[in-house]
Amino acid sequence: MNKKDVIIKVVIAVVLGTVGFYSGIYYGIMKTDVYMVNLMTEFEKISDEVDAFKMASDPKTIRLYVKELNRILDDTKVLHKIIDTGQMGDEALSKFFSDYDNKLNKVNERLVVLAMDTRGMISELSEDVTADLRSNKVELESTLKSEADSVKKEIGRLYDRVDDLYRELEKVSMLVDKAKETFFGKVIFKEEE
Repeated sequence: MNKKDVIIKVVIAVVLGTVGFYSGIYYGIMKTDVYMVNLMTEFEKISDEVDAFKMASDPKTIRLYVKELNRILDDTKVLHKIIDTGQMGDEALSKFFSDYDNKLNKVNERLVVLAMDTRGMISELSEDVTADLRSNKVELESTLKSEADSVKKEIGRLYDRVDDLYRELEKVSMLVDKAKETFFGKVIFKEEE
């Protein structure tokens, strides 16, 4: 073998080694770019779901429901006083019960939807988080659990208020029955028949 063949083989080996080295780097960069795009897509999806959860469990929304229930309870107490003085008929009372029963049903439906959305989001988030985002997942689930606990407490308070309202409505109903037995009640209810 002569010197020329050795040099040619060395040059070919160097060229092939260099091409292989740069091809490997290029391939690695392309795979990293694809991985980063997938990772960012998953992060954006999780971020959107967290934003949706925050909006659903917003304390302002829950406070609005509590305020509405308090207003209904206050109206019921006023009605109780009016009936005690004998100033209201059965027809107006029936309309009152119907109106507030509809409002209570709407509030209950909103609370159920809120609770289902909260559970659905927590479940969906726990399924979608990948192994590369596990540390973020632990922190996120902790925050979501805290928010969910807060929402559950508020829902419990709302149900307690609804129970109070139903008890007040039962008292009012008994008072109406008693009012029917009074002199004025017999006159009012006889005219309506």
